[in-house]
Amino acid sequence: MDVAVGVSTALERLDEALDHHRFRVQRRLAPPAQLIRGRGCEMWNVIADLRRGVEREFLGIDDTSWLVENAVPERIQLRGPATLRAALRRGAAVRQVTSRRGLAADRATGAIVHREGGQARVLDRVPFKVSILDRRLAVMAVDRTVLANGFAIISDRLLVDTLVTLHRDLWRRGTRIDDESGQLPPHLAPVLPLLAAGETDLVACRKLGISDRSYSRRVRELLTFLGVQSRFQAGAEANRRGLL
Repeated sequence: MDVAVGVSTALERLDEALDHHRFRVQRRLAPPAQLIRGRGCEMWNVIADLRRGVEREFLGIDDTSWLVENAVPERIQLRGPATLRAALRRGAAVRQVTSRRGLAADRATGAIVHREGGQARVLDRVPFKVSILDRRLAVMAVDRTVLANGFAIISDRLLVDTLVTLHRDLWRRGTRIDDESGQLPPHLAPVLPLLAAGETDLVACRKLGISDRSYSRRVRELLTFLGVQSRFQAGAEANRRGLL
């Protein structure tokens, strides 16, 4: 399954869906999106009010590293995770798709709540930032990266349904995030010493008796499990946890 193609396709499908939405709005066949801009705290009050209404399910596509790159204040960064933890306490399901880079940057904020009872999948990269509330409303970043730079509240059912479908497709392409406090999954255990020893992919594949594609996939899973972005970091993190 080619993740890069999946992300590229998701962007194309999003652009098509937005064009169709604008066409329908012009002909008064769909409600227009509500654009929210202003001070960070004021905008997050709007988001918090919307998320307090989540009863059954929160679907998210997010990359926490975008918050860091856009210098979003820490007090704003921490509000998002609080609303998701509250949704989990109410019994709602939380399913988030993030990137490896975002997962590594997420340690400080905890915006990906897979350790608090939510579910998450990780891709090499994610195409845009969106939150989908009970499959009836969507909150999409205007610049497609962070809500703090402005966002649109979408109630057009057809567009929301398309966003749900895009989330589902990316979710299926993602790999599962394991809690770093857990045990190394058995299928990844043989990969770690080869990676730490600096073996080439060709040698590692030969020793494990698997294809290069399978090995690459397991390396990606291992990086995700360790919450790092590079093979060098994986060895250091594994040593820190006593896995080597």
